[in-house]
Amino acid sequence: MPDCLINLAQSADSGGFWIAVLFGLGVGGLLLHQGLSAFWRLRLIHDTPTARVRSAAQGYVELSGHARPVRALVPAHLTGIPCCWYRWRIEQQRGSGRSRKWVTIEQGEAEHGFLLEDDSGRCVVEPKGASIRCRLTERWYSRIKGGGRSVTFGLAEVIGLGGRYRMVEERVAEADPVYVLGHLETPRRGGREREALIRQLLLRWKRDPVRRAQLDRNGDGEIDISEWEQARAFAAWLANQAERRVALQPVLPRIGATKEARQPFLISTAGEEALVGHSRWQAIGGTLGSALIGVAAFAAIAARLGAE
Repeated sequence: MPDCLINLAQSADSGGFWIAVLFGLGVGGLLLHQGLSAFWRLRLIHDTPTARVRSAAQGYVELSGHARPVRALVPAHLTGIPCCWYRWRIEQQRGSGRSRKWVTIEQGEAEHGFLLEDDSGRCVVEPKGASIRCRLTERWYSRIKGGGRSVTFGLAEVIGLGGRYRMVEERVAEADPVYVLGHLETPRRGGREREALIRQLLLRWKRDPVRRAQLDRNGDGEIDISEWEQARAFAAWLANQAERRVALQPVLPRIGATKEARQPFLISTAGEEALVGHSRWQAIGGTLGSALIGVAAFAAIAARLGAE
């Protein structure tokens, strides 16, 4: 340990010294957790074989293919560029001097997921809860919230001083290579879905004045029990018809988040190698950083106790 740091540890006031040591150990613990989590992700990526959509078993699987829209391409929220899926956020710069920082004030993502297609079939990717790395990520600055990208860029924009707002948008484009590690499941429809559809229909009719008037068969301005039972019977008939139509269509499997903390949900459009490289650097950086902080903290404690 350098002499200057030893002198600093020995001369610092008692309260400030122990607060600094505890803070350092806390940061080291967070880095260690990050590093060990990254090592676990690496092990899962290497140990889980890539499956084909059609023959993949239900459960935790690794899939690789290309992105396709569920129905049609959707315009991204900030740029309006058509894509299969997007995620965005708007950050505002707050504070001044060294205390300046970017704070997220708005964020969101596409309402629906996207399809992963390989040479055997398709499945629906539901990105909610995933750790996502997008090849197409844009970041720009503006003086107004939600401002568009500038055609020309000056030095201020390059170093992040071109405005109080920073916009970030990530997109999954059609035909992008997609790597997914998550929980695969083929949904099965039954009575629960039918009852949910009946409730939705009745709630919608109850809020619609025109439909309420149609349900009020005797015209007294109120929907009595018999009229409501007739409405429910009609809603049940419509739900049955809808379920029959759904049953005639092939059900696509879905891949999403798991309920197990040790089974992370990962999505990458930058390729498996990019995901492996990022996780490797996180693992090395986290464990090495925590080790250095731990050694420095215990050396400072030893120097402090030796001087007392």
